[in-house]
Amino acid sequence: MDRHINNRGHLDVGDGHKIYFEDWGNPKASPSFYLHGGPGGHFSDSSKLLFDPTKHRVIFHDQRGCGQSTPYAKTENNTSQHLIRDIEKLRTHLGIENMNVIGGSWGSTLSLLYTISHPERVKRLIMWGVYLIRQFETDYVNEGYPRHTFPEAWSRFIALVPKEHRKNGDSIMKYYAGMIRSKDPKVAKLHADEWTLWEYTLCSIDYDLRRFEADVMEEDNTSVALFETHYFLNKCFVPENYILDTIHKIKHIPCSVIQGRFDFCTPPIAAYDLAQAYGKNLNLQFTNAGHMRTEPENFAALRATILATC
Repeated sequence: MDRHINNRGHLDVGDGHKIYFEDWGNPKASPSFYLHGGPGGHFSDSSKLLFDPTKHRVIFHDQRGCGQSTPYAKTENNTSQHLIRDIEKLRTHLGIENMNVIGGSWGSTLSLLYTISHPERVKRLIMWGVYLIRQFETDYVNEGYPRHTFPEAWSRFIALVPKEHRKNGDSIMKYYAGMIRSKDPKVAKLHADEWTLWEYTLCSIDYDLRRFEADVMEEDNTSVALFETHYFLNKCFVPENYILDTIHKIKHIPCSVIQGRFDFCTPPIAAYDLAQAYGKNLNLQFTNAGHMRTEPENFAALRATILATC
């Protein structure tokens, strides 16, 4: 039992969904919302290591269909707009007026989408592994541009895809999406695992395919594989370039971005473009790291930023 949890439970957010949340840390501190990655991921105890429970109050939640939220791995009534509304319902439920918003990878995307929708509720943004939902960012991974750096991992990933389904990133993803949804549990698991392994390969500067394989195969990858294909094939339910086109709504909000220079999952050009569009209120720090917040340089920079600003 985590002694720093002040409140936990499941909040009914409608559409048959209940999201699991934890209100953690110092209840008298200024609140922060932590938004996990994915789509389809969940928060974990390791997420809490970024924070000091004596100085910070952090609201963690598993997005609908993810982690301990129910029902698990259901894509019905699950869009970016639903997730934004869920954050608002949780904020209201906890009686929070405004907060810091902190998230990485897909969590950075949702942080930006929420802030654009509710700028009056956000005091500060802190993000890493920025993903702006532009088609070329999605294609970068799903069409296999990192294959030039990770050829053996790409060969393994693409080997499951018949040649007629290799036209582009969408056709590859559609094939995987169909297999992940197979009624044969062995077929579904195989493709969910391989989908996740390819992405996991791109996340760390400390590359070790055998170790990655062992880590991935220990997990249930159903949620991540289902939701990533669901969201990415639907362009995350927002127009192309939506975030940069509407960034003027939030440029007054202080923002800090930590971006791994060697991130092959969310390429650094996204963080750079965001900084150029955002202007003087965004501080961008590049690290000699990959995508994951747990990598030493990313973790140190994130924790230092959070301690200094939250």
